[in-house]
Amino acid sequence: TWTTALVTASASPALPTPTAPAPGLLADWALAGSGDRAAVRLLLRLGTPAGPDALWPLSFHLEAVDEPGALVSAHRVWETGSAPLSLGGRVLDGPQEALVEGLGRAARVFRPLAACLEESRPTRVLLNPFQAARLFGDTATALRTAGIGLTVPDELSGDEPDSKDPTDRKSGNALLPRLRVGTRRTTRGKSGKSTTPHPRTVTYRWEAVVGDEVVTPDEVALLASRGEPLAPWRNTWVRLDPDRIGELAALVGTSGRLSTAEALAIALCGRHHTEEFGEVAAVADGSVADLVGRLREAGGRTEPDLTGVRADLRDYQRRGVAWLQSLTDLGFGALLADDMGLGKTLQTIALLAGRTGDRPRLVVCPTSVVSNWERELARFAPGLTVVRHHGARRATEPAAFPPGAVVVTSYALLRLDTELLASVGWDLVVLDEAQQIKNHTAQTARAALRLEARARVALTGTPVENRLSELWSIAHFANPGLLGSHRRFRERFAGPIERDGDREAAERLRAVVSPFVLRRMKSAVVDELPAKLETTVPCDLTAEQTRLYRAAVADALDGDDGLGTGVRRQGNVLRLLTHLKQICNHPVQYLGEDPASDNALAGRSGKLMRATEMLGEAVAAGDRALVFTQYRVMGELLARHLAAELGLDDVPFLHGGTPAERRDAMVDAFQHDDTASPLLIVSLKAGGFGLNLTRASHVLHYDRWWNPAVEDQATDRAHRIGQTKTVHVHKLVTADTFEERIDALLESKRSLADSVVGTSETWLSELDDDALRALVRLADSEESTSAGAPTPPAATGETV
Repeated sequence: TWTTALVTASASPALPTPTAPAPGLLADWALAGSGDRAAVRLLLRLGTPAGPDALWPLSFHLEAVDEPGALVSAHRVWETGSAPLSLGGRVLDGPQEALVEGLGRAARVFRPLAACLEESRPTRVLLNPFQAARLFGDTATALRTAGIGLTVPDELSGDEPDSKDPTDRKSGNALLPRLRVGTRRTTRGKSGKSTTPHPRTVTYRWEAVVGDEVVTPDEVALLASRGEPLAPWRNTWVRLDPDRIGELAALVGTSGRLSTAEALAIALCGRHHTEEFGEVAAVADGSVADLVGRLREAGGRTEPDLTGVRADLRDYQRRGVAWLQSLTDLGFGALLADDMGLGKTLQTIALLAGRTGDRPRLVVCPTSVVSNWERELARFAPGLTVVRHHGARRATEPAAFPPGAVVVTSYALLRLDTELLASVGWDLVVLDEAQQIKNHTAQTARAALRLEARARVALTGTPVENRLSELWSIAHFANPGLLGSHRRFRERFAGPIERDGDREAAERLRAVVSPFVLRRMKSAVVDELPAKLETTVPCDLTAEQTRLYRAAVADALDGDDGLGTGVRRQGNVLRLLTHLKQICNHPVQYLGEDPASDNALAGRSGKLMRATEMLGEAVAAGDRALVFTQYRVMGELLARHLAAELGLDDVPFLHGGTPAERRDAMVDAFQHDDTASPLLIVSLKAGGFGLNLTRASHVLHYDRWWNPAVEDQATDRAHRIGQTKTVHVHKLVTADTFEERIDALLESKRSLADSVVGTSETWLSELDDDALRALVRLADSEESTSAGAPTPPAATGETV
C-alpha cells in the first residue's frame, strides 16, 4: 500500500503501526537498493581498564576508509548476519567477511589477536599492560602500514617515552625526565638591572613529569615498583619505560651545577643532552628564569639613552642602540649583525657614549679603518676621550688608558700587544668587522678571548660567511660558553644543519642565539635606499686564452702523475684553479709578462676588453665606478690599461699595501673631488670593509672571490646609507669555463641553509677527478671563438 502511494497521486494511505519494528529495518531496507557502497577497514580501539589491576580491552570495529569516525561495532556485525549494513549513509556488503579478513591481517602483526580467530564471533580481546603498551610503539606503525586502523585513549595519545625529541612530544601521559635549571634568584635594583654579577654556576635539579605536572619522588618510586609500562597515576593512566624507571627514580630530586652560560642556553633551547637519558626537556627557574625574562624585556626595548651623542638616528638605529644598551647592562655580550651600510659604527658610538666612565673601553678594528673610527667618534661623540693605540709610539702601560676613554687599535696590534691589552679591566670591548675572528684556532681569536670586560660587542655584516663554526667563534667571544664547546657545537648544530639540512637543529640554534644577535637587512628597514641591480656579464675567451686554458687543464689532469692524493692533490687542484682564473683575467697575469711592454695588453683578453667597454660608457655618462679584483698584479694592470684607454690622468688602486694616509686621500678624492678619477680600483679584501664610497653608481667585479658574502661586503661600499643613485653591480664571468659553472652553483648557495662552500676555492679540492674535469673543461663551442671578439652585453636590459 505504501509503495503504491509513493508512485501515484493518491492520498497518503493510513498504515498500521508495527508492533515490534526491527532496529535499523527501514535504513537497511532503503540502502539495499542503493548503488553507493562503502569501503571499510578493521579498526582496533583500545580502552582503559576498569581498575588498577584489570586488563586492557581492545575492541573490534569496521570503519569507512574515506570517512574516519564512521564506525560499526563487531557486535553489530555479528548480530546482523549476512544482511548489508548501513555505514555513513552507504551500504556495507559482506561485513562479516571484511571483519574476519581484517582480524587475520592484524593477527599476523599483533600476535595477541590470534586467539580471537578461534572464536565464532570475536568482538574484543583483553590485554595485559605489556601487550597494550606495544600498541604505542612499532606495532602501531606496523598495523597502520597493514591497513588496520588503531585508536588509543586520548590521555595516552602521544609520542614514545624514549622519543629523541622530548620537547616536541604530544601531551600523551608519558612519564619523562626533565631538568629544572636555576634555583637561586638575583635581586634587581630600581633600574631593573641585576645588583649582583651573574654567578659563575647555577644549580639544576632532576625531576619527573607527566606533561607539565611534576611527579613526586614517592610517586615515581611507586610507579617503578609496579614494573609495568602502563600504570595508574592520579586518577589517570601513564606510560613509562619499565627498563629505565628505576634509573629515573634514583635521579629524581638529585642536583648538580652548570655554568651560567650553559644553563641559559639550555633554558632558551628548552632541552639538554644528558649522559643519563640523552635529550631531555628543561625548564628555567630562579636566577635563570630571571635572566630569560630580562632578555625578553631587552628585546622589546625601543627607546635608548642617547647621552653624549650628536646625531639624528633613524628609528631602526634607535632600536639597535636600545637593544645594545639592554644586553650590555645585563652583563651579556651582543652581536650586531646589521646589513652593510646600516650604521653599525654609529649605533656602537651611541652605546659607548652612554656608558659610565669608571673604566676604559676598547675598539678593535682592521688597520684600514682605525682613522675612520677616530673621525666618527670625534664627529658623533665629541665628549669622549679617544686614545689611538697604533704606531711606534703607542702605549706600553695600562695607565695610558684612562677611565672613560675609548681606545682604538687594530687586530694586528691585538695580536702583538695581547699581554698589555689583556691586563686592562675594560668596561666594554668592541670588535669591528668581527669576522676577523671567525677562525677560533687563530691567534687573533685567542687574543680576543683573553680580553677581560664587563661586556663584549661584535660588529659584522656577515656573521657567517660560510660555515657555522664562524658563528660559534664570534658568539663565543661575545658570550663565552653559550654555545658550549666547539666540538659539541659541531655535533649538535653545525654537522646536522650543514650536512643534513636539519631544520629542527637549526630552530634549536636560533632559539639559543636569537636573543644575542640583531640582524636587519637594508631592504627591510631603509625604504629610501635606492635599488641595487646585479648582472652577471659573460665574456668570451680569445684564441690565446683558449689555448692556454686547454693546456693548463691537460697538464694538470692528463699528466703521468695526475693530481696525486691527500695534501698534494689539494695543492694541485688549487694551483690549477688559480692558473685558470689568471688565464681568464689576462694572459699577461698568467705568463708573468711585463705589462708595460708594447701591445702587451690589447686584444688578448675578452674580459679586459668587455670591462674597458663598460667602464668607458660609465665614464662617458659622467658616472663613477669601483672595480674590484682579488689580485694585486691584476689591479696594477687594470690601473695602467684603463688610464691609457679611457684618457684618464690616473686610475688609483687601493690595496692592502696602501699606507693609511694615502688610502684616506684616495677615498676623499673619489667621494668629493670632481676633478679626481671617476674610477677607483680596489683590492677585494682590502676594500671589503671600512670604506664609504657612495659616489659610485657602478660596481664591477673583475674576478670573483667565489664567496657571495665577501662580494656583497665589497658591493656595499657603494650600496649603503648615503647612496642616492641606483647601484649597478656587474660581475664578469668567462663564458663556458669553470667561472660560469661555479657562478651558477653559488647562486643557489647564498644562504646559510644550503651553503657549505669555503671562503676561497679550498672546497673545490674535495671534488673527485670526474667532477673536477666536468667543472674546468671548455665547451665545444669555444673551438670557434674568434680572437679578440668580445662578448656583447648580456641581454638583461641593463643600462651602463
